[in-house]
Amino acid sequence: MGKLVRGGSESGVFLAYLHPNELSASFHKSVTDLRLYDMMNHSHIVGVGAVRAGGYGIPEARNTVADHVLKEPGFEWLFWVDADMGFAPDVLDRLLEVADPATRPVVGGLAFAYQDQGFDVYNGIRNQPKPTIYDWVDGDFKGRAHYPVNQLVQSAATGCAIVLIHRTVIEKVHEKYGPDWFDRLPREKKTVGDGPMGEDVSFFVRCQALGIPCFVHTGIRTSHHKQIHVQEEDFWNSFHAPPATERVAVFVPTVKARIANIRPLFESLRASTGLAHLTVICDDDEHAQMVHEIPGFGTIGQTLVRPGRFPVKINQAYDWLYGKDYEVATWVQVVGDDVRFHPGWLDHQQWVAKLYGGKVVGSNDLANQRVMRGEHATHWMIARDYIDEVGASWDGPGKIAHEGYRHWFCDDEIVAAAKQRGVFQPALGAVIEHLHPITGLVPTDDVYRKNDVYAERDQKLFQKRVRDNGVT
Repeated sequence: MGKLVRGGSESGVFLAYLHPNELSASFHKSVTDLRLYDMMNHSHIVGVGAVRAGGYGIPEARNTVADHVLKEPGFEWLFWVDADMGFAPDVLDRLLEVADPATRPVVGGLAFAYQDQGFDVYNGIRNQPKPTIYDWVDGDFKGRAHYPVNQLVQSAATGCAIVLIHRTVIEKVHEKYGPDWFDRLPREKKTVGDGPMGEDVSFFVRCQALGIPCFVHTGIRTSHHKQIHVQEEDFWNSFHAPPATERVAVFVPTVKARIANIRPLFESLRASTGLAHLTVICDDDEHAQMVHEIPGFGTIGQTLVRPGRFPVKINQAYDWLYGKDYEVATWVQVVGDDVRFHPGWLDHQQWVAKLYGGKVVGSNDLANQRVMRGEHATHWMIARDYIDEVGASWDGPGKIAHEGYRHWFCDDEIVAAAKQRGVFQPALGAVIEHLHPITGLVPTDDVYRKNDVYAERDQKLFQKRVRDNGVT
């Protein structure tokens, strides 16, 4: 075993990892950056344990580290990271921000295992990323199939790939079980080929018996080097959401200069779901006629002539469609004309809405970094009852977008209002690809340029409305 190094401070974090004489390059860079970041900012880390462990010596190695922390009162937290993990330099700070010795003494980051799904037809092994968030079901731990983005969630267990543990947890487990924190426990229900539980989940069996809660923060992201780096994108790409069951009204505000965008948008929408009803909001009758000439458009689409800015067209379409008691859909999906719908987009959005109570559900546009991190949405699926009862903007019931904007920051207000009310949920597996110039896939045009002229004005308006509506 490697040497356990004691720091000079009287309190803080003991950073520990096991290794088989080898380290992943991503881990080496990550832990180096973490140490440098910590030294320059907080000096939380006051001890480091790099312990060599073979395949059968992992429980013993983990027990050695736990015993070392128990005997050193200056170590308040034990921070486990595996030697094949990658993470951001501020990962420890972010875990400490949400951890609490009394209420949240165990907090993990979002990590993924690469689980064996059996052989493929080419004598290889199918593998699938699964989040290391576990529930206790019928006498064993069962991994969750899904998780909410950027949230602190309670679970029965996580792995030791990246987890922060308060010393009181180590003390309580030792008091009850002795120095066997990580000894592997037998499964309650054994089947042929089943061995004992892993050393990490065995630790959580003991914690669970003592009423010690475990949490995972899904916004504290990592990568796991298992021949490939398993990341959040891999999970969402592989997750098959149950089929959508509710109809959706799709609003597309557009201008005559963009007529070429409507056919590929319509075709991708029609191919991706049978639950969508399309309304294209046009400038004038000639524009509407051009849309109707698209082959097959009438099968799921209609036009509405309402000249004006983007938010005006959205609101007028909603008033027109639902003002007639038109029971077309319980959801409204708003997009620009420069999008393509990918298969499963509606399945993912409605599943996320059902799981987590979302009233404003964002899609993945594959363009905006904030959107792809689940922090924002440029296109939204909004519940009709939410629009009718409170409104999607800060303008009150019946309104989707604030009409003071030209185009920019309509999305920011809708998302900010939904976050303020606790009803925003990103569905990162719902891909509505935004073919915007920022992707480098399409050139800019006069429509983008005209909207950009008003960007600063729209931003100032949004900032004022944020202040006026008490958002901090």
